[in-house]
Amino acid sequence: MRIAVCDDERFFRDTLCEAVDSFYQSLDVLCLPFESGAGLIAAFEKGQRFDAVFLDIEMPPPDGMETARRLHEFSPELPVIFLTSHTELAMDGYEVGAFRFLQKPVIGEKLTQALKDITKLCGRKKTVRIRENGEEHYISPDDIICAEADNNSVRFVTAAREYHMRIKITEALAVLDAASDSFCRVHRSVIVNLAHIISRSEREVRLDSGSVLPVSKSYADELKKRLMEYIRLNAR
Repeated sequence: MRIAVCDDERFFRDTLCEAVDSFYQSLDVLCLPFESGAGLIAAFEKGQRFDAVFLDIEMPPPDGMETARRLHEFSPELPVIFLTSHTELAMDGYEVGAFRFLQKPVIGEKLTQALKDITKLCGRKKTVRIRENGEEHYISPDDIICAEADNNSVRFVTAAREYHMRIKITEALAVLDAASDSFCRVHRSVIVNLAHIISRSEREVRLDSGSVLPVSKSYADELKKRLMEYIRLNAR
């Protein structure tokens, strides 16, 4: 699990990161500090993702509210825990999908409960781990539109950017299937997310990204079956 702490005051940043590390006492949880909203937004623009973000409301522009808005453009379901010394600002946070508010200094039972709730929430969510150029990216399966074989690697396509990983298309399908049941192979070199299909024919699928991808004859029946089941279960 990856947690970001964004606060322009180093003391609060370091104190909260230490509290997070102490709570989990596990190498499986990584807590990364950011000193500005701009720095955190830049990390998301480069493809980094987090399971939760602790975000100070009162920072130099962009402040916590604006930063949260920008982050939700990349990860709409991202839990944001706002930090504030002024509780009257809390109401504004609900407009940007606040998960929780904690009053500074952040200590004690309220922080412990917030971390427990984050852990429960993340336990229900699965991510796709993509390793690109020595860096690991953790992507929500909902954000992955499709995956295509590209020479000796696979190209994973999201609305924000593309990721390349040296892996076989069959291995990519196994990785995606482990995170979600909405992926379907439609061609020997193409996997699509059923949630992003807007139309289908015997030879191709059209996605909400504007892409049109081929469907091979050997996968057409399975695609039809899987898509009908997906629509039935999701009431689309």
